[in-house]
Amino acid sequence: MVKSLKLALAMLAIGAASAQAEERAQFYIPDKPAKLVYLFTCKGETVEEVNENWAKAQAVFAQNHQKLAAELETETRVQRETGKAPSQEAIDAHNKRFAAHKSAVAEDLAPLGCRMDGLVHMP
Repeated sequence: MVKSLKLALAMLAIGAASAQAEERAQFYIPDKPAKLVYLFTCKGETVEEVNENWAKAQAVFAQNHQKLAAELETETRVQRETGKAPSQEAIDAHNKRFAAHKSAVAEDLAPLGCRMDGLVHMP
């Protein structure tokens, strides 16, 4: 009887923990002029919180980071299309700007429960 009671309590605790699991959703921002789609994941306690977090993250990204993201990706695309290898100094400078940008995006979105997962090119 005691074992059955303990088992029942353990099952209830597991069920309660499962009910408190975080919600998660993926979102995207299309950037037609840059021919890019930015990919994001946001978390929250409820679906409503996830959607609120996404609305805030979308505004932060659009205002503070989208222009530089498009510029960095355009620079990379143009460089690849030339077929010539850039100097090591140019590569290092671009990588430094990219790393700083990636870090700034992560820093701004993390408090909102969101992260940028990457980007894809549109045809």
